[in-house]
Amino acid sequence: MLRVENLTVRLGDFQLHGIDLHVRKGEYRVVLGSTGTGKTVLLETIAGLHTPSGGRIFLNGRDVTGLAPEKRNLGIVYQDYALFPHMSVEANMAFGLKMRGTANRRITDDVLQIADFLNLKNILKRTPRHLSGGERQRTALARALVMKPYMLLLDEPLSALDRLTRDRLKAELKRIHSILGITVLHITHDLSEAFLLADTLAVMKDGQMLQEGPPDKVLHCPHNRFVAELLGIRNFIPAYVDGSGMVCMKGLGSVAAKNFSPAPNKSHGPILISVPDWAVMIEQSSCHPCSRLLYEGKAVLKRIDFSGSHVEAMLR
Repeated sequence: MLRVENLTVRLGDFQLHGIDLHVRKGEYRVVLGSTGTGKTVLLETIAGLHTPSGGRIFLNGRDVTGLAPEKRNLGIVYQDYALFPHMSVEANMAFGLKMRGTANRRITDDVLQIADFLNLKNILKRTPRHLSGGERQRTALARALVMKPYMLLLDEPLSALDRLTRDRLKAELKRIHSILGITVLHITHDLSEAFLLADTLAVMKDGQMLQEGPPDKVLHCPHNRFVAELLGIRNFIPAYVDGSGMVCMKGLGSVAAKNFSPAPNKSHGPILISVPDWAVMIEQSSCHPCSRLLYEGKAVLKRIDFSGSHVEAMLR
């Protein structure tokens, strides 16, 4: 469906470096990264809004690198909705079809079909200033979907919404993808969005792709500390692997290395162990057979913080 090869884009002091990306037809791909890492630049370059200084973009096997945005048939939804403020919901949805020269009868049918699918029929005559944030975002989605694009490009589509509305729209995006089977490229900095929606997750930093794969594989085997921290892992233990294959942790003893694949020529050098919170069990006294644990040790409980749905324990 979409293939990006060695893409380079320069915008002032910022640069995308040799991006390679392949999104299969029907896939929901999420690109995860912190603010300023180049996610929107990548999305807009795919949409045709920026001219790359190197590399190529293919859509359905066709080289579209130099093609105008309106000829790529891609639907794009921004975090600020980008709706026409003076137009009704219905007019916003119909705008692209009118520019395409679609017959009026067909426009009416297509708009009503998508409005029904996204539960917008009762607000078709309203203008954006009379809509809630969730209604504006669904209108922006409808405006993109009514064009029947090859692919949907979502630029932080839920970041401007409150938590409850955001949760509802995450479920709505999942429903849209499940029923329509449309290919989606979704960029976000929100971890819960990424894990709920992604078939495949790509992690991006400073204009480069660091890691790609199914979300659970990326979570269980981050390539470096940045990826681990972006995925919410906060526990890191300096260690090294000795000549007998034991992982030696500073101040914490040693444990046998299981499924450990060190980088070339670094089998005995320093490593960093990432420990996700769900891999830690706290007991006042040991009540688990050691065979069930990879490592068992003592720690001092320093602080407990209440965080709504869970508590965070600080151990030394």
